[in-house]
Amino acid sequence: MLNTDPLNSRALGAAQPPAGGIDCIPIIKRLPGSVLNSSPLGTWALNGSGGTIVIGCDDGPQGALFDPLERVEVYLLLIGDLRVPMSSFQATMRREGKSFLQAIVPAGDTVLPLLEYGTMMQVQLGYYYPSVDEFDGLETIAQAPLEQIRSDEGPTRYTLTLSGYGDFPQADPRERALQGIQTRSTNQGVRRIRCNVDLLLRPDNYAIDGDGSVFRVDQIQYFVNDVSAAMEVIEVGNG
Repeated sequence: MLNTDPLNSRALGAAQPPAGGIDCIPIIKRLPGSVLNSSPLGTWALNGSGGTIVIGCDDGPQGALFDPLERVEVYLLLIGDLRVPMSSFQATMRREGKSFLQAIVPAGDTVLPLLEYGTMMQVQLGYYYPSVDEFDGLETIAQAPLEQIRSDEGPTRYTLTLSGYGDFPQADPRERALQGIQTRSTNQGVRRIRCNVDLLLRPDNYAIDGDGSVFRVDQIQYFVNDVSAAMEVIEVGNG
């Protein structure tokens, strides 16, 4: 019968516990991204998908609820050797000319004394394994030297906007199929495709469109925050 349990023993309207009671109490661990940038400086960064996982239950029930999540996707901001939590970033990596990177850093008052102009900023994309607390497969998808630092202070926040322009290293030749295509536009024969962020696609690589056609990549623009991540891939023009 609803609410016949002692006060606070279970949530209102919750399902009855299994016959025989609960065999064990699972260990719950918060994932990076669960509370954005709540971790200490330098431990992780943006967009780790969030949520909780069960990482242990001695002799407990088995099933999907109790299977640990193997890995989550994360974006990390490195400034020199310093790993800095960020709340969002946008970037334009170019085949030719100067590339651009801008990152938003919350709790910036703790970071500001450690920053030096000209230090290389890098955004890395890779995987985090919660069960062993390790990162793997990290690839630099955007970089530029730190040239501009803007601070915005409020009653309860101190935010830094870090930006800069620089050359992006030449990529190894490869073809990558675009995944999760959202929009496609064509301007005077030049394609611009918005899709999921690709770990390995770089300017001057070749992208495979959803229809199977292949084109050379001129620019990749990234738009990433705590709730969404996308990139726009722009074709090399004929001019």
